[in-house]
Amino acid sequence: MSQLVIEVDTPEDEALLMQLLPKLSGRLIEKKPTPVKPTLAEVLEEVIQSGGAGESYGDPAEWQREIRSWDRVLDRREE
Repeated sequence: MSQLVIEVDTPEDEALLMQLLPKLSGRLIEKKPTPVKPTLAEVLEEVIQSGGAGESYGDPAEWQREIRSWDRVLDRREE
């Protein structure tokens, strides 16, 4: 006995395959629907609706000043 994973593109092809299974002494064990992936436009709209990324990350200039201050410490230089 072997198990196969088969992917079909159309419902018509799936129906044809289901008709052939009994003739080949096969049976359907598990059917998993393909998850629908959101489009880029949908993802971007969700980001916009949630307020965007700017609010959650804070001020980019402040982050840059902080990161550069670490460089000064690492290079053993005074500010």
